[in-house]
Amino acid sequence: MKVGLRHLILVIALVSILAVPVAHAGRIVAVGDVHGSFDGLTSILQEAGILDANLKWAGGDATYIQLGDLFDRGLKVREVADLIMRLQDEAKAAGGRVECILGNHETMNLTGFYRDNNPEVYSTFVSAKSEKRHKKLWLAVKDFRELRGMPVDEVAKQEWMDEHPPGWLEYTEALGPKGVYGKWLRTLPVAVTIGDVLFIHGGVSPQVAGMTVDEINATVKKELKTFDMARHYLVSKSLVPPTASYTEVGDMVVAIMFWAEQEDSTDMIRRHAEQLKPLVGIDSWVMMSPDGPLWFRGAARWDEELRGAEMTALLDGVGAERMVVGHTPDPDGTIRVRFDGRVILIDTGMLSSYYPGGRPSALEIDGGVFTAIYLDHREILVGGEALDKAAEIRPHIRELQVAAAR
Repeated sequence: MKVGLRHLILVIALVSILAVPVAHAGRIVAVGDVHGSFDGLTSILQEAGILDANLKWAGGDATYIQLGDLFDRGLKVREVADLIMRLQDEAKAAGGRVECILGNHETMNLTGFYRDNNPEVYSTFVSAKSEKRHKKLWLAVKDFRELRGMPVDEVAKQEWMDEHPPGWLEYTEALGPKGVYGKWLRTLPVAVTIGDVLFIHGGVSPQVAGMTVDEINATVKKELKTFDMARHYLVSKSLVPPTASYTEVGDMVVAIMFWAEQEDSTDMIRRHAEQLKPLVGIDSWVMMSPDGPLWFRGAARWDEELRGAEMTALLDGVGAERMVVGHTPDPDGTIRVRFDGRVILIDTGMLSSYYPGGRPSALEIDGGVFTAIYLDHREILVGGEALDKAAEIRPHIRELQVAAAR
């Protein structure tokens, strides 16, 4: 049997393809934005074999990665957070692993930016002491307002009560630096790499181009710590009320910086400005910027043809072959593959009461095959067809090799 140059090239190509080792870190199940949809999360984790009927860990040595946005919009954010925290311990004991990364809604809540919070969530934090503590908190706020000539009449009081219902204080404390959820969330990364796959809420963005994954994670941790220290300073100096939100903190920092530059500024104002200087430009911080990795939507919205090279450069810059992101809900509740298979979008609007057309989903990565899991079916997205073709031609490789050697 004569084998021409074309056959020889084919053999070399096939051998090269099949000889490349697949980076296999065990079975991985990734889930996108939850937003308090406890029932949706547990149902899809059961479908994916991560939970059993009793909502206990059933994933063995698998890795479950939650891509953030546990909080806001839905009612069962507490149940969702409790579940994931518990699963981290159960998975570890079984030889598995649970990773949870921060989403933009986590950093919003950690900084008192409650724009998208469902007010009914606060009621789930009410305790026997809540009513008494709630009244005491209003008195502290009232004192703060009176010192500044702000209204404290019944209308003002009722407006404050509506914005800060019973349970609000306990919720805020639970998310504070010493709170049960706040302490946990502040330990979480923004991005995790397993093998050659990067998991990140919004995506690697131009703002963090040139930074490693470790540097991105360290930057956000530092930003959170800086904000916590600044808010504590402002409250301790009675510059903002005890209930200070992200917006109130930011506005006060801007005001103090302005006053410090005036000719009639005082030494006290200048000391405040020196302490608060790290917060200047907070809206452009990595964790808060629209172009940062928690808020970036380019992975879902960039034109693939026009900006494909840019996306390739961003992924290559962090050493990732593929990137799995959440953040931007798909209107049809479908996991999407973009940029020639290098970007996979897994936010399918799990909280269907908020996202019409949304549904629970998960992404399974196993042996190089990326599979979308829904409650009623599964769909191979990347890897399956190529691996099937490789399996079909594998028996013929030896024959071609022998023929080529003659």
